[in-house]
Amino acid sequence: MQETHNDTHPLNDLAYDWITLMQNKAQALIAYDQYIKDAEAAGSPECAAFFRKVHDADKAQLAEAKHHLVAVLQGTMGGKTS
Repeated sequence: MQETHNDTHPLNDLAYDWITLMQNKAQALIAYDQYIKDAEAAGSPECAAFFRKVHDADKAQLAEAKHHLVAVLQGTMGGKTS
């Protein structure tokens, strides 16, 4: 998404990027929940444990990304406007 001086779009590229990343992480968390169920149904606690590990890492990254997005939207991060 390219913002120009005449563009009246309310989101700059950086905010859009954070929102997109957060959407992708949120969708991944839903998928990981299914992967965990599949691994448990297959009797593979090792696989389920790995999927939980990946899930937890993405969940933590999603929480961190939320803080970055808030800062970008408030103008306290990524202040360059051009």
